[in-house]
Amino acid sequence: MALGAAALLASAAVWACTVAVREPERHARGMYRVMQRDGIWWYVSPGGKPVFSLGVCCVGMGTSPEEYSDDRPSYSGGRHYATSSEWARATASRLRHWGFSTIGGWSDYERLIEAGEVALPISPVLHAGSTAGIPWLDLWDPAVLARVDETARLGIAAVSDKAPILGYYADNELGWWNHVLVDMTLKMPPESAQRRRVLALLRRHYGGDWRRLLADFDPEGAESFEELDRRGTLYLRPGGGGARVERRILGLLAERYYRVTTAAIRKYAGKALVLGDRYQSFYYPEVVRAARRHVDVISTNLNAHWIDGTFAQYYLRTLHELSGKPVQIGEFYMCASQNRSGNPNSSAGFPVVETQAERAAGFRNTVSQAVGIPFVVGADWFQYYDEPPHGRGDGEDYNMGLVDIHDVPYEEITDAARSLDLHALHSQADVAPRSANCVPRAAGDPLRDFTYLRALVSWDRVAGYIEPSTRHAVADLYACWRPEALYLGLHSMGFLEAAAYRAGEVPECDRSLWTIRFGSPSRTVHIRFGSGRMPVSGNADVRVVASEPTKDHIRNVVAVVLPASLFRVRELTAGMSITLDAALDTAGRCDHVRWRRTLVLD
Repeated sequence: MALGAAALLASAAVWACTVAVREPERHARGMYRVMQRDGIWWYVSPGGKPVFSLGVCCVGMGTSPEEYSDDRPSYSGGRHYATSSEWARATASRLRHWGFSTIGGWSDYERLIEAGEVALPISPVLHAGSTAGIPWLDLWDPAVLARVDETARLGIAAVSDKAPILGYYADNELGWWNHVLVDMTLKMPPESAQRRRVLALLRRHYGGDWRRLLADFDPEGAESFEELDRRGTLYLRPGGGGARVERRILGLLAERYYRVTTAAIRKYAGKALVLGDRYQSFYYPEVVRAARRHVDVISTNLNAHWIDGTFAQYYLRTLHELSGKPVQIGEFYMCASQNRSGNPNSSAGFPVVETQAERAAGFRNTVSQAVGIPFVVGADWFQYYDEPPHGRGDGEDYNMGLVDIHDVPYEEITDAARSLDLHALHSQADVAPRSANCVPRAAGDPLRDFTYLRALVSWDRVAGYIEPSTRHAVADLYACWRPEALYLGLHSMGFLEAAAYRAGEVPECDRSLWTIRFGSPSRTVHIRFGSGRMPVSGNADVRVVASEPTKDHIRNVVAVVLPASLFRVRELTAGMSITLDAALDTAGRCDHVRWRRTLVLD
């Protein structure tokens, strides 16, 4: 385990906050709730027991024996058990023995219920919004609302009063892509209620002054608000503030989504917990703020930020700060090249290590870091069995399973799960924020293997973590040093679609900007990065490196090397103090984070 991972597992610098939610009183039997006790959030079972939930997604029988093919092998529970009841009993027994406490999304609840194996609570994904075409269709259209209601009714009726319910997810990984949603809304018919509300927001924001709008947007098909009422769309104007306005529109649409889906779930499930919509390992702050008044738990899927299974502090911390809710991890993953199913692990960007032992260590790291955070109440592993080596319907072909396609457990990972005392670990979660201003000395080359999921992995990301001076950070800043230089590493989240611009590319002036002021007298370094391009700095004395971004350019890892000469010394030494004032403005100037600290070299 890298030093950075080991240290992260021992630390959780967070805040916890409480928001009361009024719920209907009916249908409470078998329902879970959430509570905060001594600064730590928990699920609470119907019997009153505090629980940290460790679940598994896709607990099902897989391919039927009739559809199974040796030429295209996949998991088929029916080939290994005489009956579905036998499969259900064996599988539920396995999960309990391995230390799992919840049956997660897309599982075969019907067979588990029929076999009487529902002692573990379940957390279904209703797809209430996506089935109705949300967020791509008009959120005020009565036909869309009726489809949301009916989808929620059917999904809840299938399991209600038949199994203990941890809670219901409204959806999974909805397409909260900002400009695309704005553009699709403006291309709706003029009578669309959603389009009319967006145009009303624009009029209010600009005080009805078209010239003010032109400073932020490049219209197409309209030359006034009156014309835009009937037709036309908007592109971002380079250097303007239109991206922030589009974020406001996104918040408007998200507020409507959460209001509608939560109302449908409450209508048919009463006091059952509403668990959110499982963000796609990324979120816009405006969407999370919109969820605050409607959900009981905020949920996100979590693709590890580093190959060792650990993740940046800001990601879950800001999710909790913005929502005021406990956090549920809807999915997390770790795969290995060496697997018995023949999975090539080739179709997406999930973390892939070499051996099953490394995979088990990554699993343990993710769970240990999550359970040590006081506002995290659960995490679900994805998934019970390996994906087909030839790929599932969308091409995913990963070693995701607790068992292989032959129904043989990967004992390394199941032993890791069984070894964790989740209740004890969560009871010891650190509720007090703390920041260390002592910068650790790097043990080796800090820029070694600066690639996707590996950049910064060898850094001590607790001792070298620099606490932000602003709340709701969308980035972590880390520091380390060697005699020749001070090293700063930035892990950030932010996304601005190239399609938002008429030219089809994010202009240089709207890329993310990292500004670093340091030393006495003060020196300043400006670094532009992100949007799928290499970082740029106008400072010849500094070196800037970046890992390749995620495929959608939603996360970026950048490091800068500040040589000792910039601090007017031949080499840095332990005990030196360095004044640092750094800031990040994400693409389009949508989010701002600042770090102001006096650092001492340790």
